[in-house]
Amino acid sequence: MEQLKNQENLEKIISQITSKYNIEQIYLNTYNRDNLPHELIILVSNKYVKTLGDLVPKIVNTIKEYPQYKVICYVAFQAKDKIREGNLFLFTSCQPQKLIYTKENSEFVPIPENFDFTKCKGLAIDLKNREQQKIDEFKEGYYHFSEKGKYSLASFMLHQAIELTYRYLELLLIAKERVTHSIRCHHLYVKEISSIYADVFDEDDHDDIVLLQILEDIYRSTRYEDHFEIAPEMLKRLEAKMEALHLNAEQIFSHVLQSFEQPYTENHNLIDQEHYLPREIKISKLDDNACLKDAVEQLKLSISEPIAVYLFGHRARSFFIEGINERETIGICDYYFDLLIVSETDIREQLSSLQPFINERIGISLFLLSFTKVQIQKELDKNSPFFQRVLCENEALLHAGLEVSDWHFHESKGMRTKQEVETARTKWYQRKDNANGFLHGGNAIDNSEEVVIKVLLYNQAMEQACLGLLELFYGYTPYQHNLHHLYDLCCSFWYFPNDIFPRATEEDKRLFKEFVHVVKNVRYKGLSYIDWDEAYRYEARCERFLEECIKLVQGTFSNE
Repeated sequence: MEQLKNQENLEKIISQITSKYNIEQIYLNTYNRDNLPHELIILVSNKYVKTLGDLVPKIVNTIKEYPQYKVICYVAFQAKDKIREGNLFLFTSCQPQKLIYTKENSEFVPIPENFDFTKCKGLAIDLKNREQQKIDEFKEGYYHFSEKGKYSLASFMLHQAIELTYRYLELLLIAKERVTHSIRCHHLYVKEISSIYADVFDEDDHDDIVLLQILEDIYRSTRYEDHFEIAPEMLKRLEAKMEALHLNAEQIFSHVLQSFEQPYTENHNLIDQEHYLPREIKISKLDDNACLKDAVEQLKLSISEPIAVYLFGHRARSFFIEGINERETIGICDYYFDLLIVSETDIREQLSSLQPFINERIGISLFLLSFTKVQIQKELDKNSPFFQRVLCENEALLHAGLEVSDWHFHESKGMRTKQEVETARTKWYQRKDNANGFLHGGNAIDNSEEVVIKVLLYNQAMEQACLGLLELFYGYTPYQHNLHHLYDLCCSFWYFPNDIFPRATEEDKRLFKEFVHVVKNVRYKGLSYIDWDEAYRYEARCERFLEECIKLVQGTFSNE
C-alpha cells in the first residue's frame, strides 16, 4: 500500500470508484516515470462481464477531475485467463507490489503462485508464434493469388494479414483488441497505446487516406458483394504497407520482451503431474467420509436390484473464513465422487434421473457410470486399461451387493502392446484434427453471423478432444457422447479440466451448463441465449483446453 502515500489523490479516487462499483482489485502502473498519465488497472467483478463496455465510460467520468490517471478495466476472471495464456502486460501490471486496493474478504489472486516470469514469457512467445503462423498463411495467400492474377482474392488475403497483425499487437500491448475489421480503427488504436508504433499510415496524408479507404472497401466488397475489382498498382502500394507493418510488429515484440523485467526470482520446485501418463488410478481410503457413505446408502435404497459400487475418482474443494468475528468462522468443503455402478441388468436410465436427486439431497457432486457385469467382463476380455485398473484397486470397492469376486482379468493387466499404443495415438491425432477443425470453424464466424453456431462448434471441438484423451490414455469409449458426460470424466483423471471450467459457484455452474447443453438447446429448442461476450469467453476456454490436451499427449510420449 506504499503507493497510496506517494501518489496524490489516490485515496479519493479509490473511494469514489469502489463506493459506486463492484471492484475486485486495483493496480497502479507508473513505469518509474515523472510524465503523466499513470495507469489504473481495474479488475471489476465478474458480474460486469456483459456490461463492461457500458461500465468503463462511467468509471472514467467518475475520476474526470484527475486527468493524471488513465483507466484500463478488465473483468477479473478474464484478466486471470489472459495471464495464464501468457499476456506480459497483465502479468507485470498485476504484481503484488503494484496492488493499491483489494475488495474486503476477497480471495481472488490473478497470478498463480507457481506462475513465474519465465513461464509467462514462454507462453507469450508461443502465442506470438501461433498468431504469426496465421498471419503468414494469409500473407502467402496474398502472394499466391497475386501471381495468379486473382487480385480480388489477393486483396482480401492482404487485408486479413494486416488486420490480424494489428489485433495481435493490441493484445500484446494492452490485452485488449478492437472488435472491428476497420484497419483505420486498428491503426488509430495502436497509435494511441504504443509509443514505438511506426505510424504505418499517416491519416493526414492524402495517399494514405485513400489506401485506408480502399482497405475498408476490400473487406466489405469481397465478403458481401459478388464482384470487386482492384488495380495491381494499388495492391503493390498496399503490399508495401503490409510489409512495413510486419517489420514494425517484430520490432515492437522484441522491444516488449526486453522491456519487461522479471518481477521475482523465487525458485518454485513444483511438478506438473498432468504431463505424465496416469499409469494407475489411485484411490485413498474414504471409510470415514459421511457424504460418500450417505451416497452409497441412497443408491442401495433407490435401486431395487443388487449392485456393486466402485469409487474411481474423488476431489474436494475447500473454502474457509476465519476472523475475529467467531460467528463468521466457518468452513465449506465441496465433494466430488466418481462411482462405477455394476448391475445384472441395464439401469442407466434409472441412474441418470437418480444422480441429480442424490446430488441435491446430500449437497455433493456425484458422477455415475453404469455397466452390467456382462458388459464389464467383455471389456476385461479386451484388456481395457480403465476397467482393469478400477477393478484391481483394493480400496475402490465400496459396496458388494453383487458377486464381484469372479472377474476374469486379461493376462496383460491393461498394458497395451506398442502396436496398440500406436493405433491409439493415430486415433488421437484424428480426434485432434477434428477438434481443430471445429475450433477454426468457430473462429471464422464473426459478428455478422449467428453467435450460437460459433459456440456450438467450440462445444464439438472440446467433445472430440475429450473422446481422444479417454481413448488414448484409458482405452475407454464412453456410452454417452455429450460434452457434459465427457467433461466430467476428464475431470476425474486430470486437473486442468477442473481449472478451465471450475464449478465452485452458481455462476460457474450456469456458464458450464449453458456451454455443454448448447447442442441440445439448438437441436431441440432451435435457440440458445448466448451473447458475443460469452462466446469469446468460451472461445478462450476452448483454445486453452485443446492446448492443454496437446501438451498432455506430447509430454507423455516425448521420449518415445
